[in-house]
Amino acid sequence: MEIQAIGARAFSVYIPEAELTMRHIRPDSITAVEARELVEGLIDRADTVSLELFPGRHEVLIFVRRSFGDPEIYAFADLEELLRAILALEGSAETSLFHYGGLWILAVWPGCEGHRAQLSEFASPLDAPPGYILHLREHGRIIADGDAASVLKNAFFTKASQ
Repeated sequence: MEIQAIGARAFSVYIPEAELTMRHIRPDSITAVEARELVEGLIDRADTVSLELFPGRHEVLIFVRRSFGDPEIYAFADLEELLRAILALEGSAETSLFHYGGLWILAVWPGCEGHRAQLSEFASPLDAPPGYILHLREHGRIIADGDAASVLKNAFFTKASQ
C-alpha cells in the first residue's frame, strides 16, 4: 500500500494486486465497504471522509478527502481587496483560495473563528449552500490549498520587505 498526501485534507492510497489478493479482494469488483476497510487504519474515527474509488485491472487507487464541515466562503472583487484582508489575518489557518466567476474566493474552514472575525471587516461571508466547496474545487481554479493566507503573504509581502 502506497500513501501520498494531497494537500492538508486529502491523500491517495494505491493498493497493488498482491495486497488485494492477500485480502481476497478483486479490483474489478471492490465495494465501497471494502475500500473503507482498506483505509480504516489511516483515518481518525472522528473524521468524516469521502472516498473516490478507481479500480484498475490489477490494482486499486482510492482518494480520501477529510471533511470537517463546510467552510465559510468570502468573495473579493479584486486581488488588492483580498490582499488587504489577508494582511489583517494573524497566524496560519486552514484556508483555500479559488478564482471563480471573476472573483477571488477564500474558504475558511471550521476551527478558524478568529480569522472569520478578522475577515468580516473586509467582506461578508457568502450565503453558499452546503457542499459549495465541492463546486469550487470542480469548476474554479485552485490558487492555494491548505494555508492560502500564508501562501499569499509569502508571495506578495515577504519578498518585498527583503
